[in-house]
Amino acid sequence: MRDLGPVATAVDVGAGEGWYAQSLMVDGLVAHCTPVELTRRALTVVEPVLYDGKRLPFSERSAELVYAVDVVHHANDPRELLTEMARVADRFIVLKDHTYASALGRVTLAVMDELGNRRFGIESPGRYQRGWDWLDHLADAGFGVRQLIHPASCHSGILGALTNRLQFVAVFERVNS
Repeated sequence: MRDLGPVATAVDVGAGEGWYAQSLMVDGLVAHCTPVELTRRALTVVEPVLYDGKRLPFSERSAELVYAVDVVHHANDPRELLTEMARVADRFIVLKDHTYASALGRVTLAVMDELGNRRFGIESPGRYQRGWDWLDHLADAGFGVRQLIHPASCHSGILGALTNRLQFVAVFERVNS
């Protein structure tokens, strides 16, 4: 995200406790970041704006950057969430999430997701991206891929060898004004 330059406003979709939002502001990458969540966690670093999981509570193109880290696959309808992110984003969308190409990849994601989210009480509905259809959906919403990192080295050792091919980071930039 450093190569996007300093960003004035950002929205962190599915922010959890707000750690990423705080880190981006402390590091000077974002002047103001608003975390958004479905429910408030017991411990928060930055207080989130709560929303209904359908419509982000922001006006059209109101944030320079909208991002989600391992969140889109938890949405009731990932494409609807991507559409909302595109509606709110003025310049950039950043996604860190998952993709799979085989049944084994899907099962691996489901197990990892359940193990990683159960302790937070977060449902793991298994709505993972197969191939790259989310990228096509964002292209239809006016965003082109600026950078795609796949596989993304999110884990090391044996876990990384088994799962990094299921991880990606993508930076999208608005291609229409």
